[in-house]
Amino acid sequence: MAGIVGVHGIAQQFRGGYQLGSVWYDAVRDGLVAAGYRPVAEALASTDLGVAFFGDLFRPSGSMAVQEPPFSAADVQPGAERDLLTAFYQAAMAQDPSLGVPEGAMGPGRAAVQVMLAALAHCPTFARIAQRGFIGSLKQVTAFLTEPSVKQDVLARVRELISEDTRVVIGHSLGSIVAYEYLCHDHPASVELLVTLGSPLGIPNVVFDKLTPLPASGIGAWPGEVLAWVNVADPDDIVALRKDLAPLFPGTRPSQVVVDRSVDNGDEPHAIDRYLNTRQTGSALGDVLG
Repeated sequence: MAGIVGVHGIAQQFRGGYQLGSVWYDAVRDGLVAAGYRPVAEALASTDLGVAFFGDLFRPSGSMAVQEPPFSAADVQPGAERDLLTAFYQAAMAQDPSLGVPEGAMGPGRAAVQVMLAALAHCPTFARIAQRGFIGSLKQVTAFLTEPSVKQDVLARVRELISEDTRVVIGHSLGSIVAYEYLCHDHPASVELLVTLGSPLGIPNVVFDKLTPLPASGIGAWPGEVLAWVNVADPDDIVALRKDLAPLFPGTRPSQVVVDRSVDNGDEPHAIDRYLNTRQTGSALGDVLG
C-alpha cells in the first residue's frame, strides 16, 4: 500500500486517480532531489504513492459529458459560494491594487458577481480555468463543507487508500481541507506528516469557521495523531488566502507546530506539480521518508 497518499484539489473531475498519480509521482521525486534526497527519490516506487481521487463525484451526469455544465454568474448562489468568491476577489485586489474596486463589485446582485468573475479570470491563480469551471470549483468547496453526504463520499475515497503503511498525507487546495478533516476524524496511527499545499484552510468565515471539528475561540483542532505539519504557499496563490496557518492550529503539545514555508511557483502559483517539485516540499517528505 502507498506510503504517501495525496489528495487532489479543485477542477479535477475529468481526470482520474492513476492519471494524477503519474504527475504527482514525478513531481514528488523531483522535489526530493531538489532537497538533497536523491537516494530516497530513486528508491521511491510508483506504488509508494497513491492519489485519493474524488473528482468523479463532481463530474456531470451523462455518458457524453466532456465539460462543465454551462454555469454563469446567475449560478453563484448567495451565502457560502458568493462569500468564497468575494474572499478570492479581495485577495486579488490586495495583490494588485491597480484593480481597484469596480463599481458594484462588492454590492448585491448578479452584476457584482460578474465583475468579480471577470477580474479573477485574469489573475494567475485562475487564469487557466474557464469561468464555468471556476464556478464549478466554488461549488465543490462549499459542497464539501456544507453537505454531509458529499463530505462522507469524499472522505471515503481517502479512507480507501490509507493503510498501516501510510506515513505521509499531502493535500492540495480543496484536498488540504479533505486531508485535514480525514485526519481529524479517523486519527490513523501510521501517518506521521501532513503536508498542505496552496491551502484555503485559513480563509475566515467561509472555510476555517466551517471546518469539522469546529474551531474553538479562533483555534482549529490539531489533525489527529500526526507528528508534524508542513504548510507550503506561494505568496501569489489566491487560494492560499492565509499563508501562515501556525497561529490558527497551535496544537496542544509543544511538538505540534505548523511549519509554514513560502515558495515561488512562477506564473502558475497554484499548480500542484510546481508545489511538489520544490525544495521546501521535498525536504519535508525527505525528513520522514529518508
